[in-house]
Amino acid sequence: MTWYELDHARLVLEHLRVSARYPNFSLGRAKARNLYWLGELVVKIDKVTPPPFKIRVEYPETFPVDYPDVYILSPDLPADHVGHVWHRWPTSGTICYVKPKEWQLGTTADEVISKCEDWYFNYIAVLSGLIQEMPEIGRARVESQ
Repeated sequence: MTWYELDHARLVLEHLRVSARYPNFSLGRAKARNLYWLGELVVKIDKVTPPPFKIRVEYPETFPVDYPDVYILSPDLPADHVGHVWHRWPTSGTICYVKPKEWQLGTTADEVISKCEDWYFNYIAVLSGLIQEMPEIGRARVESQ
């Protein structure tokens, strides 16, 4: 059985929270029966408006014990923008939005998406020269120029 068959209430909670906070995200199911959220985020920084950030937040079979993976679908990022500096796993290119040992069982997908929104904000701020490096956690403070 899948996590969502075992804990239907958790699936309902996940759906309610993501739908309320990110109504443009849709829930889908992969061939392997894993569920995922698919959607776009739009961030604005100072006078910079980057392209929409399309992501897939994929629940693992072991959710909520293990955290969802976040795949960047667009825009295309340079292949060398991986590793600790960019908060992306080198092997998969997925976003590192939480230290694995700090994952909390109660964290829901809307919170994961919010962290990815912060990640993209920080990423664009670095590329735009508004900050020197991505912060370890949260959204960077960017002074208006």
